Amino acid sequence: MDRKGWDRLVSWSGLVVAIVLILVGAMAVYGGNFGQQNVRDRLEPQMVQFPAYDAMTPTEQQEVGSFAGQQVVNGVQAEAFARYIAGHLAEVNGGQTYAQTSAAARDPNTPKAEAAKLAGLADVLFKGETLRSILLNAYGWWTVATIALYAGYVMILAGIVMLVLAILGFRHMRKANQDVPVITTKDEKVPATV
Repeated sequence: MDRKGWDRLVSWSGLVVAIVLILVGAMAVYGGNFGQQNVRDRLEPQMVQFPAYDAMTPTEQQEVGSFAGQQVVNGVQAEAFARYIAGHLAEVNGGQTYAQTSAAARDPNTPKAEAAKLAGLADVLFKGETLRSILLNAYGWWTVATIALYAGYVMILAGIVMLVLAILGFRHMRKANQDVPVITTKDEKVPATV
């Protein structure tokens, strides 16, 4: 393949890659914005609120104090509130989970009064663990959406760079074709080969 053919192939390939990068990047930005807005739309109506800083224990202040008084409206806050809940759940039944507490409540060897108490604790643990999992799910989708958003911006930027390079390639190809010296023979003009 001659130089002109390579210039054409590289320039057109660069243009196609640029268009694909820009389109896929735009879709990733749209998806990232959609994902983040979807998480916001689910969290805001729940009105989950961090307590004031001075209402937190010293451990809570250290863990989630930077979110004090804020409403949970994004994935980062959802993850922090899930940690806040985990601290409270650890105190419900000596650090035992819902599954452990529920199993103990249903054990036929557990006295009825103790089983009733454990059933109440299991209910609290179930609700708390369910809320934690919902918040952690929101955090996971927020993270995926954020990655898509940044990846989209990078792809769009890379597509723009490729587009500029493709345009420069077409320009070079046209200029190189105009600069080819022409050798005149008796009957015809033939471009000189380099």
